[in-house]
Amino acid sequence: MKYSQFNSIVYIDERYYLYNSFNQKFLVIDPILKDLLEASKSENIENLHEVHPTFYDYLVAEEFIISSEIEEVEKVKQLAKSVDENRSNFLLTINPTMNCNFKCWYCYETHVKTSKFSQSMIDKVGKFIEKTTINPAMKYFQLAFFGGEPLLYFKKDVVPVIEKLQDECVKNSVDYSVSFTTNGYLIDDYFIDFFNSRKITPSFQITLDGYKEKHDEVRFVNAKKGSYVEIVKNIKRLINNSFFVRLRVNYTSENIADTYKISEEFQDIPADIKKKYLLMDFHRVWQDSQNDNINEVVDENTDKIKENGIQVSHMTPDNVRNSCYADKRNSAVINYNGDLFKCTARDFTTAKRAGYINESGDLIWEDDYLERRMNTKFKNKPCLSCRLLPICNGGCSQHAMEAEESQTEYCVYYGDDRLKDDVVISKIKGIVEALVLDEV
Repeated sequence: MKYSQFNSIVYIDERYYLYNSFNQKFLVIDPILKDLLEASKSENIENLHEVHPTFYDYLVAEEFIISSEIEEVEKVKQLAKSVDENRSNFLLTINPTMNCNFKCWYCYETHVKTSKFSQSMIDKVGKFIEKTTINPAMKYFQLAFFGGEPLLYFKKDVVPVIEKLQDECVKNSVDYSVSFTTNGYLIDDYFIDFFNSRKITPSFQITLDGYKEKHDEVRFVNAKKGSYVEIVKNIKRLINNSFFVRLRVNYTSENIADTYKISEEFQDIPADIKKKYLLMDFHRVWQDSQNDNINEVVDENTDKIKENGIQVSHMTPDNVRNSCYADKRNSAVINYNGDLFKCTARDFTTAKRAGYINESGDLIWEDDYLERRMNTKFKNKPCLSCRLLPICNGGCSQHAMEAEESQTEYCVYYGDDRLKDDVVISKIKGIVEALVLDEV
């Protein structure tokens, strides 16, 4: 028998917790048992059976202690393959334009003012939807709009694609969904009425850059007019129409302090609507990322937000069971000009494209790109011996590809065990919170 590679012991609120990142289970352990476990781990884990057979047997039953014959890394590989090679779902992301009505300082994209979806591109995408949904193996088609700002030319360039999706999915008995990543400023009555008339309930990711004053410094209409008030008003319109909104707070060390005040804007919304249709989600602006104690400030804000009746997500990693969309074989990003990509977190210049959509609506991956990407995981040596492999896996396949191409080893937590412990603590707190919500 052996002690699982994926175990961690952390200290939370004067209690010790044993957590396994593959099973995603935890156990509260007495300090004496913790010392016994660590002593046995460093010598021979089977010695624990002699000292405390009941504790030992429980750890075996819950797979904190496992057979020495089990190849744990291989189990993670097989799990990842079952998720990423699932052929019954397809996620198509479309950038109908790379133009935008704002210019945020941290945006990595090149805004192209003249960029629009042409009729020929709409036709190509329509053919792809037809071919994909007619496949008997296809059960669920997700259509997502990104950009640029995808609502700039909503009526002309987005509506026809959604109508085509709905028609083909209904015809072929395929479930479907529609989502938008948008700044939320351009939502209007036509937009709401369109979805209600088609009986489609889209979901949204809408970003704010901190509370009002800080947000308006980054995202403004002109020198005298910010966008915060209008965006908040539109989020309320969406959730009051039963459209789910993930309100993403892009935070930095400069704007994080009073982000909890955003939740106070929704005090006039009924509690049941807030609980069902609104989720706040904190993401640090990557240009501001550094090894500091800002997580403590984030935690303080999230506690206050929860007190105001709004759920909060920390987006702790789960990169195997819930891998990034770009890790999955059945996903693609089509730019307004037909260029093909896998990831939306990089710029969309033609020089960096992975392929293109042809006249027949086929996705053509150049230079064997798709297969190279699907086979790029589990090649980063530090990951293969890490206790967080089943939930982190070195980030996404974009990280893995870039590291492989540059022949560098890396760790998204800088090899810092304190940061890894923070992830484990967040995971445990998330499990506890989910259990409490279920009881409520």
